[in-house]
Amino acid sequence: MQNTRSTIEHLLTQYSEEEPLNFHAVHGFMTALAICPVDLSEAERNEILFDGQVSLNSKDQKALNQALTDVARSIDRQFNEEEGFTLSCEEELDDPEDEALFDWCGGFMEGHFLNEKQWFVEHEQEVCELLLPVMLASGLFDEEPEFQEILNNEELTEDMTSQIPEVLMELYLLFNSPEESSTKSAAKGAGKPNSRGGKKGSHPRKKR
Repeated sequence: MQNTRSTIEHLLTQYSEEEPLNFHAVHGFMTALAICPVDLSEAERNEILFDGQVSLNSKDQKALNQALTDVARSIDRQFNEEEGFTLSCEEELDDPEDEALFDWCGGFMEGHFLNEKQWFVEHEQEVCELLLPVMLASGLFDEEPEFQEILNNEELTEDMTSQIPEVLMELYLLFNSPEESSTKSAAKGAGKPNSRGGKKGSHPRKKR
């Protein structure tokens, strides 16, 4: 995965004149598409990743496509293995000043917004609740009062963001294996907030 990350970061930096997604954001973006797929052309996908229209030479485009395929396969494999899902930024979460989780969740929300209505066609309330920790950590909803209330409680914020790998697994099962997801959800019971938003506020971070 390290070589894949290096390839993606190199190409994003080389071709973008704006603020492209970094590797963690790309991983988050690809994770959202793995849960709820969206049909994107190569040009549409590149415009999102590079934050603008770009024209890669054929060699670099092939390298990018292969790297993204490797990321997608890794994500799919994790969702289908007993060990569970691991965020690309997992090893960097010990540093409270690091923005890796913010970047990852921001990328995930980019993918979510591409086809937002489709996420809520079925199981709307459950999807809202499961998305809340990711929305909380994305930084996109910090100004909304209901999320400020969560952010003012550091213990609650940390508890919710620590649940992200678990809720991603539940979301994947909900969209890709409804019967298994229903069984898991019934066993877990209540305890998640009945709201659609949120963000992590335990450390400073930039706005997109």
